[in-house]
Amino acid sequence: MSKTPATSSPEPGSAPDDTFEDLAGRVPMVEVIEHLLANVESASLPLEVPGIEEHRARRDRLVSQVRHHLLPRLKQVAAPVIVVVGGSTGAGKSTIVNSVVGEEISEAGVLRPTTRQPVLVVHPKDADLMDEHPVTEVATVSTTEQLPRGMALLDAPDLDSVHAGNRGLADQLVELADLWVFVTTGSRYGDAVPWTRLRAASDRGVSLAVILNRVDPDALATVRRDLFDRLEGQGFGSVPFFVVADVGPHEGVLPDDRIREFTQWLTVLGARSQSRSVIARTVRGAWPALRQDVQQVALALEEQWRTQVSLRNQLTAAAVAPADQVRADLSAGAAATGAPTTAWLAGASTGGPLAPVVSAPANLFESWRFRRSAAARGEAIRSLREVTVQAARTLIEEAAERAERAIRTTGQQSDAGRHLVESVPAQECRTARDERLTVLFAEWDDVVAELCETLAFSGDDAGLDRSGKIALVEAAAAGLDGAARAVTRLLGDRGDAVVARLAEDLGSWSHMAVTAESEPFIATLDARGVDEESARSLRLRASELKGYM
Repeated sequence: MSKTPATSSPEPGSAPDDTFEDLAGRVPMVEVIEHLLANVESASLPLEVPGIEEHRARRDRLVSQVRHHLLPRLKQVAAPVIVVVGGSTGAGKSTIVNSVVGEEISEAGVLRPTTRQPVLVVHPKDADLMDEHPVTEVATVSTTEQLPRGMALLDAPDLDSVHAGNRGLADQLVELADLWVFVTTGSRYGDAVPWTRLRAASDRGVSLAVILNRVDPDALATVRRDLFDRLEGQGFGSVPFFVVADVGPHEGVLPDDRIREFTQWLTVLGARSQSRSVIARTVRGAWPALRQDVQQVALALEEQWRTQVSLRNQLTAAAVAPADQVRADLSAGAAATGAPTTAWLAGASTGGPLAPVVSAPANLFESWRFRRSAAARGEAIRSLREVTVQAARTLIEEAAERAERAIRTTGQQSDAGRHLVESVPAQECRTARDERLTVLFAEWDDVVAELCETLAFSGDDAGLDRSGKIALVEAAAAGLDGAARAVTRLLGDRGDAVVARLAEDLGSWSHMAVTAESEPFIATLDARGVDEESARSLRLRASELKGYM
């Protein structure tokens, strides 16, 4: 094994820029990071806007980094430096880990992917320091005295595993690394996935080292030079770089001479001053990327808030035109066209049961005949009221249905709106509409009855009882012109005023009933949990982080 001359951080024997205790002790970072974690975890990004998957991935990665790495580091400064051994499928990660400790601790084999359950190797005297560390929730802990104190070696799943769960776990483990040892081979070092992940880890301040494993001795010089050129090109030319030549088919750990240089490097790295330096460097290096990620999540939250406000306004506005139209239609008497008018003309014609409400009896015979038809007249006027009010309800219901369709059409114009309107069942809208209209007409009936108590009929009351008089006024207020003329004849100006007041109430209430079609959609939108305050809180956290850089 050999190391290229170009090596630097973390280089054993170099003077550390800072110890972790110094870094953690200068500022009350634990409280700041705890507040940050709470804010990021509550950062709801539910609306489907362009680039939302990237925003959500950044938020989730930020939560993972803070919860699994930064916060445990700040709370437990004495915990070992976590060295994650990761890389492509078949790179020999488990063999490297086993060879470092000199025994089969992590299972290695020919089947891929080999490593499914991560293995964390620590010195027995360091085990208790890892008890509450998040890594123990996903990794099997194994102890051995062959590993230096102050270091925890973690064998991670493949970054390019065919199993999505393994890939996600590998990403999570790299997030909590103080040092990531990237293991690749002479045939796999050009794979894109590990390089992308290597760049992402470097951007977040993770200290790095590279092992070129299983290299054919005949191709060693060429492969090493090519890989090192790639590292240089990616800005990794100064990271520690180790080469392990291929030993051919074998079982168990590698020969000591093949792994000795890397093992010695780890031994020096495990010394307290060196391990603290690595931790401090990683934490300090994570700060700029951490702050940038926080700012990006804050921007995403602000976009969510703007989208929610815009969507709310659009959905609310979509119901206004149908609402305006139904109020105008009611005012124009549209509810009385058709069946109500036909019923009125039939009943109010000469000899009809409603004729007395149109004109006073011309002689004693008509007066006698009108009195004999009083019961039928009451039934006719109440039936007329039912027909007219039902026609008004149908008019309002149709307007409400048009409003719902307009709301859904408007929502389809954006991804966020489409996901929202499709999540509100049509049956839910119909049920709410029925309940709303039932309440509207029940309350309107009450107001009609209350105002009718203030009316005094003339001596010619057409033989109407109290319920008949109320039915006549209500039919007139619903838009039936003949009933309105009858009210004028029997009640005069006061009757006209009451009818006008009731008609205005019906028009205003119908307008509110139709605009209320947006309520289930707005309620669903509000339930998504988009909060402008969350963005402001994250902005504050970002400003706090700037003071610790």
